[in-house]
Amino acid sequence: MKIAIQGVRGAFHEKAAREYFSNQNVEIVEKMTFEETLDSVTDFESDYAMMAIENTISGTIHANLTLLKQKDVKICGEIFIRIKQNLAVLPGVKIEDLTEVRSHYMAINQTRQFFRKYPNIRLVESEDTALSLKQVAEEKLTTVGAVGSELAAQLYGLDIIAGGIETNKKNYTRFLVIQRAADNIVDNFDKASLNIVLPNQVGRLSQILSIISFYDVDLTKIESVPIIGQPLNYMFYIDVTFNDRIKYQNMLTAIRPLLREVNILGEYAGGQKSFSEIHKQ
Repeated sequence: MKIAIQGVRGAFHEKAAREYFSNQNVEIVEKMTFEETLDSVTDFESDYAMMAIENTISGTIHANLTLLKQKDVKICGEIFIRIKQNLAVLPGVKIEDLTEVRSHYMAINQTRQFFRKYPNIRLVESEDTALSLKQVAEEKLTTVGAVGSELAAQLYGLDIIAGGIETNKKNYTRFLVIQRAADNIVDNFDKASLNIVLPNQVGRLSQILSIISFYDVDLTKIESVPIIGQPLNYMFYIDVTFNDRIKYQNMLTAIRPLLREVNILGEYAGGQKSFSEIHKQ
C-alpha cells in the first residue's frame, strides 16, 4: 500500500500514516507540496494520501481546503496526532555548540519560548521538519540542529538533546486520509466534510444551521473563506457528525434547495479509528 505524504521520511505525516494504516504493509511516497501529494493519488502513483488540515495551535490550513475542492479526491478517514517537537543533533554535539536551528515555520513557532534561553541560536525556517533533520545528518553539520519528530531523529541517526520542547503540550494536528474519488466507498461513516456556497440573502446561514440542528446532526466545525473574484462573497467549509445516517441524508436533502452549491468532500469514520478498525466493521 503506497501512501503519499507531504515532506520526507520521518515527517509527522509519516507518523500519522503509519498509525492510521497500522498492521498494513506501507510504502511512503515523498512529496514536497500538498498539491503534489494529492496529485500522486489522482495520477495512480499512490493508493492514499495523508494531509494535515488543522492544528490546535496554528489553526486550519485553508489552502488545503481549497485543494480538496479542486482535486478529484475524497476524504475517507482522519486521525489526530500529538505533536511532540524535539531538538536533534549529530551524536556528541551539545546545545552550547549550536549557532543555528532549522525547522518548518510551524515547528519554530511552537518552540520559540524554549529557544529564548539560547539567544546565540538563530532560528531558520525550512520547507519541512524531517528534511531539516535529514540535512543535519547528511551534511554532518556540527553547529546546526533541527526540530522535528522522534521518528525522524531515529531514522537519520541523530541524538535528541531536548525532547518535548513545544510550548503548548496540548498540541495536536488533524490529518485527513485521501483517496481517489472514483475509489471512495466508505460504508461505516459517522462524519462528513462539506463545502457549501450560499446565496447572498439575509438569514440564509441561520436557516441552514437551524436545519442541521433539527435533524440532530452536530456541527463540529465551520470556516468561511472568500470566493475568489467575488468580493464580499464567501463559501463555507463545515464538518458534521451524526449517529443516524438517514437523518444526515435527510438533512442534506433539506438544505440543498437553499444553497447555490454543495460539495461533499468526504464521508468517513471520525476520530481515531484506524484503517484496520474500520475494515473490521
